[in-house]
Amino acid sequence: MSIRNFLIHLFIPHHSNNQKPKLLHPSTLVIIAFLLSFLQIFLHFLPRANVRVLGYAANISVDEVFRLTNQKRQEAGLPPLKLDPVLSQAAKNKGEDMLAKDYWAHVSPDGVEPWKFFLDAGYKYRYAGENLARDFSNAASAVDAWMTSPSHRENMLSPKYEEIGIAVVEGDLAGVDTTLIVQFFGTRMAGTSQVSPVAKKEEQKPSVVSVKVQEEKALPLPTQAPLSEPTPLAFVPSQNGLVIKSGSALGENVSRTPPPRAFLISPFNLVRDLSFFFLIILFIVFLVDAIIVSRKNITRVSGRSFAHISFIGMILAIAFILKAGKIL
Repeated sequence: MSIRNFLIHLFIPHHSNNQKPKLLHPSTLVIIAFLLSFLQIFLHFLPRANVRVLGYAANISVDEVFRLTNQKRQEAGLPPLKLDPVLSQAAKNKGEDMLAKDYWAHVSPDGVEPWKFFLDAGYKYRYAGENLARDFSNAASAVDAWMTSPSHRENMLSPKYEEIGIAVVEGDLAGVDTTLIVQFFGTRMAGTSQVSPVAKKEEQKPSVVSVKVQEEKALPLPTQAPLSEPTPLAFVPSQNGLVIKSGSALGENVSRTPPPRAFLISPFNLVRDLSFFFLIILFIVFLVDAIIVSRKNITRVSGRSFAHISFIGMILAIAFILKAGKIL
């Protein structure tokens, strides 16, 4: 069979395929569905010694998340937030803690709440909030996901917050390379200095021992006790959604890059794009088949081309808007 005849057999009603494109035969559709399912399972169980599975090859910067967040606030008539280095360090610590302890939640498995990272970094807050996100390909999609969630949107547009800390942390979470974005929102307690915590961290004169002593002094309960009263005023996003945090102590990206020899792939992206490709092909073949059958007055026992085209069109619309990212 020549290539031309093969393509006709595959895509156009012909006597060789019983006046129905071979691609539309149930057996062919079952094979395509099986191959896509097998590919997804295969990618999930790939040995990471050879191929590292990437949740998303993210192209996310702290500056972009910061810019888009303030853009949303300005559109809502709110003043912009200030990027605070102390909050960014706290956000970075939270992201690294999630990777180190392998969890995806506001509260760690050992019961540590987000507010401890605020206090440990030296940020005494009156109001505090947290947004998390993961597996987004760019900052805009993550910010848009937060804005569509009522609880996360309330964090981003709350007039109570004056400052923000952002961290983008890359690493292995649950066996998959991923990108986490952490947003810490806060307003300092009256009388606390914004500059002094940063000056202590940047100053090189104190020895390492003195820094450790300062950190240990920040942890006792007496220092946290005065803050226990305003804590209920802080807005905590619901745990129905997943939110990525991005940022570093100095507004720079913090990343853990995989070995340069590793080949990074995104299972979700690959399977979704292949599925999208096959759906487009099927949509076109169904459309051509319906036109040819109508013009040639071909009679079929079974055939609902319009219903099939409508169904595939609906699936295409869903596939087009489907995203892999999660917020919390």
